[in-house]
Amino acid sequence: MKEPIYLTGFMGVGKTTVGGVLAEKLGRKLIDLDQYIEKKDGREIPAIFQESGEEAFRLLELDAVRELRTEPHVIATGGGVVETSDVRMEMKTSGTVIFLEAPFDTLFQRIEGDETRPLTKEGQTALKERYERRLPLYQEADVIISTENRTPRETADEIIRFIR
Repeated sequence: MKEPIYLTGFMGVGKTTVGGVLAEKLGRKLIDLDQYIEKKDGREIPAIFQESGEEAFRLLELDAVRELRTEPHVIATGGGVVETSDVRMEMKTSGTVIFLEAPFDTLFQRIEGDETRPLTKEGQTALKERYERRLPLYQEADVIISTENRTPRETADEIIRFIR
């Protein structure tokens, strides 16, 4: 399998952590899409949101996915990557899309007060609405794997079982 593996899911679900374990187990490189964008753009995600807006950031995500689509990496996407239909199509046609899921209340406990996540400033109600709006988009993935009550290693093992 030479195509990328895209890990999607709401913020706090463990995409980067699980991605690191998965990449190690598969002998692949982990790409954190947000970090990739920050390096390429020269600004941190909160600055991109503040200075250019969410729509501009979503276009940067699309460009990044297009650049990485031919590489056999494990790609930990940002939580909102599914909001752009072109990004969903790029991921679906170039690799395997894994939706890591967990209940909203669990995710909110993990991300509450995290200043590095610009959308947490919206508050719990707005975040839950965002989560619910994105849920059907996440569910378009090739496979859905719960991270609830699983370690990152157990989650990575489940992904490996699916892709093999």
